[in-house]
Amino acid sequence: MKQQHLVLVVIAAIALNPICGLARLDETEAQCEQRYGKPQNSLSDKSFPILSGAVNRIYQYQGWCIRIAFIDGKAVIISYSKSAKAAGGITIRNDEVKAILDAEGNGGEWKGSRNFNLFKPGHPKKWSNTNGSIAYLVGITRAVLVVESPKVEELNKAQAQTTEEPRKESIPKF
Repeated sequence: MKQQHLVLVVIAAIALNPICGLARLDETEAQCEQRYGKPQNSLSDKSFPILSGAVNRIYQYQGWCIRIAFIDGKAVIISYSKSAKAAGGITIRNDEVKAILDAEGNGGEWKGSRNFNLFKPGHPKKWSNTNGSIAYLVGITRAVLVVESPKVEELNKAQAQTTEEPRKESIPKF
């Protein structure tokens, strides 16, 4: 009987936690669909993917646009932005950044790097996690927060090497 109560308390705590609504790196498409519903059918998935060579999906959830790139069935990049009609505007505020980074911690700890920013000196716009993930705000308006797993760097290096070799081979012998 006590175990049933403990299970109910744990389930209630998880269900009531506001951070549970955010996607997580390494989640499957099915898990993301369970959080947000069906992905939106959008041309930008195909025309402007957040990661070439990956399965890209866009979800609309409670005033947020969440774009996710999947490799081998797992989320490797998640881009968070507010919808144009969001209360308070499209800028991602510090408490929202914190909520996203807390949700994406995955057992690691985030540390901010202080990039020069004319409009908000000293405010970190890039974070690295002890688990190898990185996060960064895009643009002066702070309208997009991107979180990447370490797998993205591996993929980028492999793609760069794949394109670099043919380029070098095509250089004429002058």
